[in-house]
Amino acid sequence: MRRRSFPAMVVSLAMLFSTIFTAGFVSAADKSQVVFCVAGDSRGSVMPYSAPINKEILAKLVTALKAEKPQFVLFTGDLVSGYSRDLEKQLTLWRDTFMKPLLDAGIKVYACRGNHDKSLGRKSKRNAALKVWNKVFSGKFAFPQNGPKNALGVTYFVRDNNVLALILDNYKDDGYPHKVNVAWMSKIISQEKRKYPYPLHIFAICHEPAFTVIHKDCLGKNKKARDEFLKSFLKAGGVAFFCGHDHLYNHSKVELPEGVFHQFVCGGAGAPLKKWNGKYLDKRLIKVQSSKSFGYMVVKVAGNKATLTAKGWNDKGTGTLKTIDKFTYTLKK
Repeated sequence: MRRRSFPAMVVSLAMLFSTIFTAGFVSAADKSQVVFCVAGDSRGSVMPYSAPINKEILAKLVTALKAEKPQFVLFTGDLVSGYSRDLEKQLTLWRDTFMKPLLDAGIKVYACRGNHDKSLGRKSKRNAALKVWNKVFSGKFAFPQNGPKNALGVTYFVRDNNVLALILDNYKDDGYPHKVNVAWMSKIISQEKRKYPYPLHIFAICHEPAFTVIHKDCLGKNKKARDEFLKSFLKAGGVAFFCGHDHLYNHSKVELPEGVFHQFVCGGAGAPLKKWNGKYLDKRLIKVQSSKSFGYMVVKVAGNKATLTAKGWNDKGTGTLKTIDKFTYTLKK
C-alpha cells in the first residue's frame, strides 16, 4: 500500500470537509422554509366615521393567519382611522385586537405607518405622532430598533434565515415626502448579503404604492426618489414589493432595465373597499391580478424559491376563503 504524502493528505481532508460543509449546510438552507403573511389597511371608515378599526375583519384575519402558521406578519399601514387626538387610544386598540393574539400564538408582527397613523390632527406638533407610535409599540410590542436614528420604530429590517424584509416609512417629520430612505436600505442589503444563508430573498414594504393604482398620492408623486428606490431594490435582487393605501388587492408588474418589479397592493384588512377602474396611470404597468375583496397574502420561501399566494373572502368579508392570485419566482444561486 503506497503512502500518501503529507500535502496530499491535507488537500484530501480539505476537500472532504468542504464536501461535508457544502452538503450539510447548504442542503439544510434549501430545505428550511420561511413563511410569512402580509396584510394592511384595517382602519374603520372615516366619512361617515364608524370606528378606529374594523374589528370583524381583523378577528377573521387573526383566525386565518394563525392557521397559516407563519413566523411573522407584515402589515402595510393604516392600522387605524387616526387624524385624531386619541391616536394613542386607537393604536392601542389595534395592538390589543390584532397584534397581541398573534404574539401570544408565537407569531411576530411588524407594521409600517400609514397616512392615518401618522397624524394627531392639523395642529399637532412635529413628530408628535411618531412619539405616540413608539409609546404604543414598546416593551414586548416594540418593533426592531435597527433603523436610522431619525426613524427608529418606523423604518427597520427583519432577517429570518435567507429572508430579508425591509419595513420602510415614507413619512418624514409626519409630512408627505412620498419617499423612502434608499441609502439606509442599500446599506442594510449590502450588510445582510454577506451573511449565510443565501441566496437572499429581499422584500420591501411601505404604505404607499410605488405606482398609482387608485391614489395618486404615492411614491410615484416623487418620481426621481421613486426611481432611485426601484433601481437600488432591483439591482440588489429584490423582486416583490408590498404596500397598501388602496383598499383592494392588486398585483402588477413593470419591466425595467434593472429587472422586473412586482407590486402587490395588500389593502384588504378591513378598510372600506374601493373599486379600481382597470387602468394604470403609468402605461408601463402590466396587470397580473386584481380583486375587490378582504384578505391577505402568504409568502413561502424555501431555498432559492418563493411562492406568493393571495387569499381572500368576498367584498363583504364573508364566504369561503379562496386563492385570488399565485406568483412564484426562483433566484439564481
